[in-house]
Amino acid sequence: MARSIEALIERQVQKAELLRKAAAGAAAAPCIALARQPGAGGEELGPRVAARLGYEFYGAEIVERIATESHVRRQLVAALDEHVRDRMERYAADFFHDSEFRESDYARALVHAIAGIGEHGGAVLLGRGAPYVLGPERSLRVLVVAPRLERVERIRVEGDELSEREAEERLRHLEHERREFLGHHFMVDPDDASLYDVVLNTGSLGIDGAEEVLLRVFEQRFPTGSGPSARA
Repeated sequence: MARSIEALIERQVQKAELLRKAAAGAAAAPCIALARQPGAGGEELGPRVAARLGYEFYGAEIVERIATESHVRRQLVAALDEHVRDRMERYAADFFHDSEFRESDYARALVHAIAGIGEHGGAVLLGRGAPYVLGPERSLRVLVVAPRLERVERIRVEGDELSEREAEERLRHLEHERREFLGHHFMVDPDDASLYDVVLNTGSLGIDGAEEVLLRVFEQRFPTGSGPSARA
């Protein structure tokens, strides 16, 4: 792989080494791999948990790194991020346009980046198939959910005050794209609870409550890897 993704992984190697030293030579710290329903608040939860643990957080940065190393516009990579084009367009691009940056190229780069980060530990990764790339031995795999009405409202507010109808349409679109991308490349139903170690409902727990529950579960699952900052 090109320099950009390798630089990201090298940064994680250095972070993991600092965590090991802080833990007096303990094994590599585990990771948290977050999947989230659109509008469930995972984008807010992930960075907060990473900050509490003293971990690195990876979300859209992975997309930017892949764009850099592939010498393509970030907008093109983002257009492939967690969703797909029309099914016929997808296969046409993958098989007949070898000179273009393809969805399959993006998926391979994505797996490489996530696996590299996970190998060294000490990170919170949001979406992009992370729970299906990282195994349960060294990662806590989490699904963040919320009632549909609350997800519509979050999308409405975050979308520059969309109308309720526009927000509902946006949510349906995001859900479809998420299922298409993850189903095609990882062969999973992303809302299958059996794929995860814990499911957090931000509708009943709130973001604050979900953060506390997640940290408590993480500390119980990996007592030597969660670090003192998780209890702060």
